[in-house]
Amino acid sequence: MHGLFKKKALTKIAMATISLILLLLINPLGLSAFTLGDVNDDGRIDVQDVTLVTRHVMGIESLSVSQMEAADVNADGNVDIQDITLITQRTLGMIDDFDDETETLEEIAVHFIDVGQGDSIFINTSEQNILIDGGNRGDIALNYLQDLGVEKIDLVIGTHPHADHIGGLINVMEVISVGEAIDPGVAHTTITFEDYLDIIDEKEITFTEGRAGMTRNLGEGAELKVVHPESPTSDHLNNASIVVRMTYGDISFLFTGDAEKEAEAEMLNRDHVLESTILKIGHHGSRTSTTQTFLDVVNPEVAIIMCGLDNTYGHPHEETLNKLSAANVNIYRTDLHGSVIITTDGSAYEINTDPYEHEDDPESDPEPDNDQDEKEHEDDPEPPTAGTVNINTASYEELQEIIHIGPSRAESIINHRPFTSIDGLTRVSGISPARLQDIKDEGIAYVE
Repeated sequence: MHGLFKKKALTKIAMATISLILLLLINPLGLSAFTLGDVNDDGRIDVQDVTLVTRHVMGIESLSVSQMEAADVNADGNVDIQDITLITQRTLGMIDDFDDETETLEEIAVHFIDVGQGDSIFINTSEQNILIDGGNRGDIALNYLQDLGVEKIDLVIGTHPHADHIGGLINVMEVISVGEAIDPGVAHTTITFEDYLDIIDEKEITFTEGRAGMTRNLGEGAELKVVHPESPTSDHLNNASIVVRMTYGDISFLFTGDAEKEAEAEMLNRDHVLESTILKIGHHGSRTSTTQTFLDVVNPEVAIIMCGLDNTYGHPHEETLNKLSAANVNIYRTDLHGSVIITTDGSAYEINTDPYEHEDDPESDPEPDNDQDEKEHEDDPEPPTAGTVNINTASYEELQEIIHIGPSRAESIINHRPFTSIDGLTRVSGISPARLQDIKDEGIAYVE
């Protein structure tokens, strides 16, 4: 009996050795790969493992402790969308193993550029550059991008036709190569809007009308999705704003343009996911945006308010600040912080400055109950920023920084000096009242 038992034991050892050799031949990654990523423990990393982890992340089905250990392939202590991505990549043969190089996603940087009373947001991924709005006409956004070394932009989004959003895009598209431009496709009557359309045509930039449901793949699992508008009109340009949600791993951003409460209500009535880690507050922090219901659904950790210091609209309004503060949202303001930069690897994020400390003002006016619009829409020209080009003393080259002023008009301005006011520019050939208004709106020309 003892000899038989020994013989059987040796046979089992031999069988186990053979199985081990076969296992290694079948799976050149080694035994560890059968544990890491092999959630159902069947000796393979395949679509079944992807399905199990996806159902767990979606809350449909729970994993056991051992399955959780196998599913946490990036070893960050969580089973989340990054693990789904990595197991899917392994299943498709896109990666060979869950090594250190695939433990974290590439970093994305989102720059909320300080352009004064306006919006301009630059998104830099490992594969693409995206620019949402460009502030008022001028080189602020362009200079910022050039300082970053940006030579190409894959996608430009003009959220709506107001000058404080598309003006600076003209300067950018004149200098930097752009692949595609998306805007709501609604008409406006300003020279700035006409020049914006002209430069898109002149540079042969692919033009797309943005509609809810459209998506753009930004690479590395990052995605941009349009959640508004569906059927925009020119009746209220702020509510025609393109609103996009960017997702990257566990981190998400909602960029709202100047969308006001009517547009927010439309978004809430659709099936699109709105909850986001970071919310770009609509309409520069005006009381006409960021309703309590919308804020509750988005449920952000961070709010970015883009407005100009001491602007004449009083942005951001106290009502908006009070709502954000009551919801324990960290507030960042370009009028106080300058450009705000958020970097994320898809699992966590960092911000280049400390949040704004807001103290609630109990004396602030409550949000209006009626539907009457405030008399602050950017259908009227934005207030000019501080002038930088004195038309009485500026050089030939400096004069050409002003909108509509080329070499011949710069020479004519010099010949017509001195001027007692900006209105005197109508003496220059080719400067019509409409173009004079554009010059005033731009705000860089002044008389002294």
